[in-house]
Amino acid sequence: MARAALDKPLRMLALLALSCVLMLAASPTASAGTRACSSMKATPASVGTEQLAASTLCLLNAQRARYGVRPLRMSEQLSEAARRHAADMERRHYFSHVSRDGSDFVKRIRRTGYLRRAGSWFVGENLAWGAGPNRSSPRGIVAAWMNSPPHRRNILDSRFREVGIGVVVGAPRRSVFSLPAGTYATSFGARG
Repeated sequence: MARAALDKPLRMLALLALSCVLMLAASPTASAGTRACSSMKATPASVGTEQLAASTLCLLNAQRARYGVRPLRMSEQLSEAARRHAADMERRHYFSHVSRDGSDFVKRIRRTGYLRRAGSWFVGENLAWGAGPNRSSPRGIVAAWMNSPPHRRNILDSRFREVGIGVVVGAPRRSVFSLPAGTYATSFGARG
């Protein structure tokens, strides 16, 4: 989980980076609010990544609704930043909020044009990867985030209005015992 806020485009108030590999010990149970998330149990190897992103958004919004927080809207610009970072981590075998080239999530989001002409903004990022049918599914990833206080804060932060979701097949670690794996990145945002 990582977050950053800027009251004015050139003044950063906070930048917090926390990387952690999220793996679940057991499969979470489905609730009535998540039944509409059609591919929530699918693995990245079994359905398209766009379908997994849509199910992840559905699950994130189910959690927000459970706690009385308005739903997130999908942002193509934030999704571009998330997809690129998830793919880079998988391809170059690392897991971090800071890319191999030294770019943090704020720089990656800025490159998409999302922050252009924003008088104020607030952004954050959650990362995860999982291997196996329960741990690489959107349901497994969202459950892991909800069980991690910093990631849960990003998901339930009412200041966030939009999200971008990137999912790629494969893991950022080289040895995953040939299980189906997925790497997920979410870029959260709000602009004023």
